[in-house]
Order: sequence, then structure tokens, then C-alpha cells
Amino acid sequence: MATQALKCERHGEATRLTCVECGKPICPKCAVRTEVGLKCEADARSVEVPKEAYAVLKTSRLPLVLGLAGLVLLAVFVGVLLLSSSDDGEETPAALPPTGTWSPTPDLATIRGTTGAVVLKDGKVLAAGGGVGQIPVNTAELFDPGPGQWRPTGSMTQARRGHAMAVLNDGRVLVAGGIAEGDLLASVEIFDPAAGRWSPTAPLNLPRLGHSLTVLGDGRVLAAGGSSLAGAEGAGGGQTIRPESSAEIFDPASGRWTSTAAGMSSARFEHTATLLDDGRVLIVGGQGPPAADRSPVLASTELFDPAVNTFLKSNDLGEPRTNHTAVKLSDRSVLVVGGLGGPGGDVSVSTAEVFDPSRGSWSGVGPLTQARTGHAATLLADGRVLVAAGESNQRGTRRSLDTGEVYNPDRREWQAAGKMSCPRSEAAAVLLGDGSALVIAGDAAFPNQQPEPKSCADRYRP
Repeated sequence: MATQALKCERHGEATRLTCVECGKPICPKCAVRTEVGLKCEADARSVEVPKEAYAVLKTSRLPLVLGLAGLVLLAVFVGVLLLSSSDDGEETPAALPPTGTWSPTPDLATIRGTTGAVVLKDGKVLAAGGGVGQIPVNTAELFDPGPGQWRPTGSMTQARRGHAMAVLNDGRVLVAGGIAEGDLLASVEIFDPAAGRWSPTAPLNLPRLGHSLTVLGDGRVLAAGGSSLAGAEGAGGGQTIRPESSAEIFDPASGRWTSTAAGMSSARFEHTATLLDDGRVLIVGGQGPPAADRSPVLASTELFDPAVNTFLKSNDLGEPRTNHTAVKLSDRSVLVVGGLGGPGGDVSVSTAEVFDPSRGSWSGVGPLTQARTGHAATLLADGRVLVAAGESNQRGTRRSLDTGEVYNPDRREWQAAGKMSCPRSEAAAVLLGDGSALVIAGDAAFPNQQPEPKSCADRYRP
């Protein structure tokens, strides 16, 4: 007798096949062959997997299992790192907000660009000389911190820019060297605040530009290095320079300059000179003579000892630098910041180092938040150091900055200090009697543009 045709419940096709377990009609499309016969898909899934097949299954899933295990381990590792980066489970503090405030002060009456500035004995600020491009100026102005106003005072006998200034022990101001319309200057003059007049005095033995001027413990003044007419010719800052190694001392009592017993071990331009508490002068870095096989930027340092009237070599910086800043800290060490360096001597650097006079050694501290050269640095009344303005220089491409930052000697790190009213480099900066700092003039330099001399002034209050 013929078998009655059934209909597959899943596909609706006529079939004579049934599941050996539940008896439901199945067609060849959904029938699953097992060891006990054909089953529907539902009953076939419940079949226990043989041991041999299970071994194969485990092997086929091994990459997936290993991948999942790796993800779990990675998550645990990240969690451990996050916990260890916080102090005993405490959250890591966010970046500190800018410290202190800036406020614009009235502009100088004369656009000065890279002027010089010093604080007089009565607390007023003298800004003298500078230049508009290559044209030097001879005018001078006084800033009175009380009303916050500038007023003109007597003009210098010689227009100049790139000169050095120092306050003598008797309160007068010595101005030496510089450049005027391409000519290096040896001329020197003295400002008398009581009379508001300038008077010429004995000239330097050599014309100098980019030199240092340091008042010694006995009141004499050391002029060291710079660019002269005699050194080997090189280039720096878009101008021809001839780094000089000689030094000379001005005696205010006699009004004369006398050469030191010996010059520096290295010719230097745009170095720094800092008077130490023991009476010696720390000379740091600068640009040396041109060299085909190395950068002209110097890592060498030396100490001038007035007792023997000569220079002695000291330990090298951790990084060569020129056109940097140096500030003596409250603990008598010296902080050196930024400048121009790198393998080619043409890149702004962010590093900072501290010199320990008792050991004669250098140690690195936290870097600036922004690499800069041609900036100004001021020791604040609370022992911190304000670094302001300057420029980012990348192989000759200059971009002036309007930012400041403050160094904390206790933490050996920097904190942002907000923005000034205008970007500039080679600005002057002084500390006022109320603890605020005044940043004065400078040049604004940007890519594919001629530097623009500025007359703006900004006051920073910690």
C-alpha cells in the first residue's frame, strides 16, 4: 500500500520524511542526519556533541577566546595605570589656571622697539634709546608707577639701539655701546636723575653690540663680549656679527675703562652675565665664532673673579643656548631659561637649567610650556620668576609671543601667566616697588614681515 504524502511544516513541501524523535513531517531542506536517523532542526540542536567533535570545536574557537582574554587583560592594565597615576586613589589634579593678571599701561610717547630700561633709586623707570627699524632714537622717558604715566626726560647725546644699561651705586645710569645706522658704537654716557641730563664719559676700548654690563660688588662695571669689529665674521638674527672675547671694567670714580687681565675663554654674543653673592660673575652661553662642523651656539660657561681680574672656565650647560635669560633666585642659584639652540643653532628651545654656585653644577628643571627666545625675565618679590613675551623662532621663521609664564622654584615647574596686550620680542622688563612687573616696548616679528617696533607697555600683578 502506498505511503500517504505529508507536508513539511516549515517549507510547505510534500514529503514522506518524519523526525525520528518528534514525528513531525520534514523535507530534505530541513532534515538533519544524526546517528539515530533524520531529525528536525529543533531536535537535532539538542544532540550532545561527541568528544572528538568537541575537541575540534575548542580548537576552532581558540583565537576568539585568546582575543577576549587579551581585551580583559588590557582593560585591567589600563585600570591599574589610572589608579597608580593618582596619589593613593586620589584624582590627578587638572592643569592649573593662569596665575596673576595683566593690565595695559599707557604707551610710551616714542616708538622704541628694542629699548633698554632700568629702575631708578626713587622707584621710577627709565626707558632710553631703541630704534625704529635701523633708525636709532636718542630720546628717553620716565615711568611713574603711582599714576602709571610716562613723561619725557633729557635725550641721550648719541642715538643708539642694542646698547646695555646699568644703575651705578650712586643712582646714576650708565649706557654703553650699541649700534647706530649700521655702525657699532664705543661711546658711553651717564644719566643723572636729579638733573634729568645725559653726559658723555670715556668710551669703551672696543665698540660693542650684544654685550653684557654688570655692576660688581665694589661698584665698578664689567663689560664683556658682544660683537666688535675685530672678531671672526658670522651671522645672527639676520645681521653680521663678530663675537668678541675681550672684557673691560669701568671705574665710576675715575670715569675710565681698563681691560681685564685676560679675556673670556670663548668669544660670545648675546650671552648672559649674573652677579653671584660671592662677588663673581657667571657668564653663560651665547653665540660664538662661526664653525663649519658645529653650531656656533655655546654650552660653555665661565666665571669672572674680580679678586684676580680674570675669567675661569666653569661647567657646561646641559643644552647650548643664546639670546636666553638668566635670573638669580632667592636661594642664590641662577635660573637660565629658553633661548636659541638646536643642532643648527636656529630653533627656539623650551628647556631651563639651574646653576648651583656652591657646587659649580647645572641641573635641569621643568621646561617652559612654550619654547621662546628673546624674552624678558623678572624675579618677583615672592621668589618666583616671570618670563614674558619673546618669540618662537624656527630656522629663521619668527613669530612673536604675547604670553607669559611663571616659574615656581619650590616645584621646579612652570605655570601659565595669561596674555599681554601685544606680542613682541626683545622687550625690556623691570620689577616695580609694589611687586608688579612692567614689560616695555619690543619688536613684533611674524613670518614674511619686517619686524614692527612697538611702544606698548603691560603691567603684570602676581
